[in-house]
Amino acid sequence: MKPEHREFARAPLSGPIRFFEWNEARAADAVEISASGIFLKTTRLLAEGSLVTLRLTLPGLKRAFTVLGKVVRTVKGGLLAEPGMGVRFMDLQPGDRDIIHAYVQRRIIEAEAA
Repeated sequence: MKPEHREFARAPLSGPIRFFEWNEARAADAVEISASGIFLKTTRLLAEGSLVTLRLTLPGLKRAFTVLGKVVRTVKGGLLAEPGMGVRFMDLQPGDRDIIHAYVQRRIIEAEAA
């Protein structure tokens, strides 16, 4: 069940994500995704407010999509949390948002059935 303060439900996502800060290519590991953003595990944190271009592929999809994102949260990491950053999607196409939403819903149903 999604918390009231979130616009969209989240689901686990694992795998490498390629992103660019200006023209510098970087990589991180995806942790979870929603139709509004993604959390990336990385020790190379960017400042909140930084803009990045993400290249996303979801399991089961043959095509990837590109989206502009804004770092909205950073986690330095510790005993209870992995280091990383939350990135809000800024210009996600409606069809791509629908694809992510469907992926999240499928993962939620799978988790409830397990």
